[in-house]
Amino acid sequence: MDLYLYQGLARYNIIESGRLLLRPFAMSDVDDMYVYASRPENLTFVFPPHQSKDETAQAIVQQFMKAPLGHWAIELKADHRMIGSINFIKIDQKRMSAEIGYVLNMDYWGLGLVAEALKTLVVFSFEQFGLKTLIIKVDKENQASKSVALKAGFQFHKAYKATNQYTGQIRDFEEYQLRKRDYDETSRNTELH
Repeated sequence: MDLYLYQGLARYNIIESGRLLLRPFAMSDVDDMYVYASRPENLTFVFPPHQSKDETAQAIVQQFMKAPLGHWAIELKADHRMIGSINFIKIDQKRMSAEIGYVLNMDYWGLGLVAEALKTLVVFSFEQFGLKTLIIKVDKENQASKSVALKAGFQFHKAYKATNQYTGQIRDFEEYQLRKRDYDETSRNTELH
């Protein structure tokens, strides 16, 4: 286990950006999460809709509170509402890479909030957590998620077929990556202009 990585995740369990607070999940998030977790149109490429607030409460405990490091609720600072989540789906300690996933309440789509959360997490991933590569895997049809990845500096890496973990269907997926060296180069070029 890489202590540096996990110490960083513990130290930065709350991360702030201009409009957002990335913070640990709490049971008080059940109502806000249920708003988007129960809407099929909000979850087309994510997970099956929740049928009850009890199911949402169980998901918060099992997926986010049981092992909280690397899982953040996205809170809109203006009204203290939890509007989504962003997390490390998988961390490969040997390669110092992490796969990132995110979901946002559709009432807040189109405002650049997921891109803001992702860009914020990118900075911390490379500068505080010591990661070398970040990965985002999206269903090929999920244009919005691909757009978010590209806005945050990720580059197309490969296309592949895989089984959707919830439906069992074979789907086309795309993988986007951002390497620390590319991030460093972009940061240097931004500072020069």
